[in-house]
Amino acid sequence: MAIAKRTRFIMAITLQIAVIFTMIAYKVSILRGGAEVLLKIEPLDPRDMLRGDYITFQYAISNLDQGLLQGTPVRNGDTVYVTLLESGKFWTAYTVHSTKPQGDALLFLKGKVASGGLASGASPADSHLARGSRIHVVYGIEEYFIPEGKGRGINLRGIMNESFARVAIDRNGKAVLRQIHLDGKPWP
Repeated sequence: MAIAKRTRFIMAITLQIAVIFTMIAYKVSILRGGAEVLLKIEPLDPRDMLRGDYITFQYAISNLDQGLLQGTPVRNGDTVYVTLLESGKFWTAYTVHSTKPQGDALLFLKGKVASGGLASGASPADSHLARGSRIHVVYGIEEYFIPEGKGRGINLRGIMNESFARVAIDRNGKAVLRQIHLDGKPWP
């Protein structure tokens, strides 16, 4: 009986370690093989008392016009695919799809509609009420953790002229935040 408990305990620990390594390997594969884009950022918050120093921000492609939607209206919580178009140094949103875009030449980000979509009880016929409004999309790359103490004493709002994120995107639209640049320079 003691051997069976020990075996189950070892199997549980091994499974947890395997899950962690799988998550790390997946992120590293995106960083190594994904397409790299520069996205304009807008920092929001430099510190959290429980988690330490980090920056929470949104992207210039986080708040999108409903006019970019291709096909049916989206609901809050829906997965969307935002196709990107290179516009000078940065990439901008071109269209928003509710299904994964087809074509190898397309570069897109997978995200979730956080707000601005149809409410859960609304029908697509009610979408005319939201026309002209914006949807807020989150991509899972809105937080950047930094070394302890580096987030204090910096005025993030004052250096937004040349602030952007270097992001790696795989062919399924999953993204990993590689580096942020504040005032055109890698930071921290």
